[in-house]
Amino acid sequence: MARTSSRRREWFVAFESTLWLRPDDTGRDEAVALKRLLRLRKGKHVLDCPCGAGRIAFHLAKAGCKVTGVDRVASFLTRARRRFRKAHLAGEFLQCDMRQLDFHDQFHAVINFFGSFGYFSDQENLQVLRRFAAALRPGGRVLIDQPNRERILRHFRPRAMEGKVHQTTQWRNQRCETTWTFTRRGRRRRCRSIMRFYTPGQFRRLLARAGLVVQGIYGGLDGQPYRRSSRRICVVGRKA
Repeated sequence: MARTSSRRREWFVAFESTLWLRPDDTGRDEAVALKRLLRLRKGKHVLDCPCGAGRIAFHLAKAGCKVTGVDRVASFLTRARRRFRKAHLAGEFLQCDMRQLDFHDQFHAVINFFGSFGYFSDQENLQVLRRFAAALRPGGRVLIDQPNRERILRHFRPRAMEGKVHQTTQWRNQRCETTWTFTRRGRRRRCRSIMRFYTPGQFRRLLARAGLVVQGIYGGLDGQPYRRSSRRICVVGRKA
């Protein structure tokens, strides 16, 4: 992995990690939908990257998939391992930057879920996708899920509240740059995110450059056709 000093300028290093977490008792319905879209059956090998605290991986493992989770946040991985041990489930969890993945022809599916794509420069995002492709077995599938850029721009809100978190957003250079303001342990805190969102056409070109064939572009995990009004864009690519 690259030296720590080179990471200090990247927004996700200083981002408040708890804002990424969702309750452990969620994820079952999403795992069921992911299984359907990716045609996963018992015994299939799945890479969940980034996996967070294993919210999705847990339910895939319960369904019989062989799960490997990757995340850069050590505390998330500790929490995932603890949950798997308590449930007597098998799963491997590794700490790694997505750009440094080093798997080859190992997985039937790679899942990049809940807006976890687009953290980096365009070239590095392509690098991530190429590493996903390298990790897949021939015929394997990768799923990328993002908020739908077209809907964001059509209903752009420079200010919003999500629970008790205030968001101030601007759109610049095809990226959403958001400042998150919240209170933690009685102190007011701020952090920011910079996310590159892709159009369907941009995704098609990106997957082609990564050596993947677009199998489908959907408006969500329910597999409904993508529309400009869809809240999400869910892209499934296949390795030839």
